[in-house]
Amino acid sequence: MSTEEKVPFAPVPSHGKLIAIVGPSGAGKDTLIDAARAEFAEHPGLVFPRRIITRESSSAEDHDTLSEAEFARIEAEGGFSLSWRAHGLSYALPREVRSATERGIHAVCNLSRSSLSEARERFRVNVVLVTAPAEVIAQRLAARGRESAEVIRARLARKVDREDALHPDLIITNDGPVEAAVDRLLAHLRAELSSSGRQAAE
Repeated sequence: MSTEEKVPFAPVPSHGKLIAIVGPSGAGKDTLIDAARAEFAEHPGLVFPRRIITRESSSAEDHDTLSEAEFARIEAEGGFSLSWRAHGLSYALPREVRSATERGIHAVCNLSRSSLSEARERFRVNVVLVTAPAEVIAQRLAARGRESAEVIRARLARKVDREDALHPDLIITNDGPVEAAVDRLLAHLRAELSSSGRQAAE
């Protein structure tokens, strides 16, 4: 929950955006998205579509699961709004993202940094980069128990784009109280809704 006071909901935006929450595994993207989903659960201007991944669901990540064969079939039929590969897995955003943005609704999604270029070709994209120091990320990844120490070291050593190369609209350094990071994301989403509402009124 936000530590800020509740404010009245802004109007539904006139032009929907894909609000891409990006950053390294372990930075806390899903935690922030879950908090925003709860805060805006009844807001008509925001949706929080679940990603589709060829990996079993777990308590550490909220997503839908498909087999590789089923994923490939749906992808070939154009059944995803966006799809990409990372860490030996297949990822996608459901058709809901496209239909929501076409109706003027913002879709908040956990997105891979490698897929941003293609996303920008298909959507109006707003990028929120969530990051944290390497030692913090290493601790969080180890606590998940999903990857070996060797895999975690490889993740941390992997070369990634400089932050400014991603052209983020907001950078959240999530290395302190989670409430502070949540409040920054909530404020950003409110600002996006307010800005879109003003554009609709002009």
